[in-house]
Amino acid sequence: MQFINMKKLLTGIILIVTIIIIGYQFIEVVPNPEVTSDFTEATTEVRKILRTSCYDCHSNETKISFYNKFPFVAEMVRKDVTKARAKLNFSEWDKYSEKEKKTILYNVLTKIKKNIMPPKSYSFIHREAEIDKKELAILETYIKGLDDDLGIKILESDELDFEGDYNNWIDNQGKKKTVKNAPNGIEFPYDYRNWQVVSSSFRKDHNSLRVILGNDIAINAIKENKINPWPDGAILGKVVWNQRSDENWEAAIVPSTFIHAEFMFKDSNKYKTTKGWGWARWVDQELKPFGKDANFSQSCIQCHTPVKDRDYIFTTPSIFP
Repeated sequence: MQFINMKKLLTGIILIVTIIIIGYQFIEVVPNPEVTSDFTEATTEVRKILRTSCYDCHSNETKISFYNKFPFVAEMVRKDVTKARAKLNFSEWDKYSEKEKKTILYNVLTKIKKNIMPPKSYSFIHREAEIDKKELAILETYIKGLDDDLGIKILESDELDFEGDYNNWIDNQGKKKTVKNAPNGIEFPYDYRNWQVVSSSFRKDHNSLRVILGNDIAINAIKENKINPWPDGAILGKVVWNQRSDENWEAAIVPSTFIHAEFMFKDSNKYKTTKGWGWARWVDQELKPFGKDANFSQSCIQCHTPVKDRDYIFTTPSIFP
């Protein structure tokens, strides 16, 4: 009698679980909005690789498997896809500018080469999403091929913008400028102009020049080769300009209009929740704080995740004999 009751109980439990599982199959985990555009300018091979490896999260064509609809799993999938689409959505490709498209593709290439994308948790189940060496080579050839023509075309309007900004800068040299704090409370480091140069770089996807600076603590850390991790108190700055051809030397590419200045402040305790760094950026000559609120730091961290094993720093100090 007891055995029969136990059997009925187990049967009932199995039946209830089965009904719940079947019921969840009718629940929409992630809506697929209308596809307004697509990434069509690439070769067939490139599009196939990205569609297979990226589209489940980074498009409006997400395919949900039955196991993705289970409780807890569904919520995790919903969050992941929503977050992924916010960063990159191939189904809304036309909304990005040409510069943004190039930046996106370079970021995709970087994260694939660093084994960050596709995420291990996804490719473990979806083996077809794994990108092998041959596919990586195809992607790299295509993306880097976007910069085969690096000729600089300076329009008259660009020259006028530079002249205007330059004259404005000269006229206001002696005037004290009050700069608002970043949304996370970080103050603008007015003395950054006195820091030493750490390195410089040219960003092909942005056509921008940048100089990386360091305060005294950062420079001493470089001298002592103690930069992974960087010591508390170190501040690294990056000043970014658009580029232009030098009117006195056609072969030279030189800084044009000012874009922004951004900084990373190392304090492993104070900034524990943001990977040990305080992040801040000020935009245009007015030095307007970047970001709506303190959460803007998360976008900075996402960008620097490929170099987390370098204490989230891309820059390698240049050689100064």
